[in-house]
Amino acid sequence: MIRNKKADIVDDFLLKLRSYPALRTPWRKRIVDDLEAVLEALFLSDNERAIEISDEIRGVIERKHVSMQRRITMIEQILQAGSIHLP
Repeated sequence: MIRNKKADIVDDFLLKLRSYPALRTPWRKRIVDDLEAVLEALFLSDNERAIEISDEIRGVIERKHVSMQRRITMIEQILQAGSIHLP
């Protein structure tokens, strides 16, 4: 899990993702693991661009009235725009 205090909301989001019914298959669980690794790297980085991307992602995660599937899609779009691709 991400150890940065600022990223507690991300840890909570990842826990919700792990229990999200659409992501319970082994293949999809791997995606969550990959996403966790990418988010951890972003949130622990001192790189200015990584900080900007992590702030955008945190904003998406904090949206309470957006479905989980839509938030996942938005995060994927942010990562792709930043040239970060999940394996």
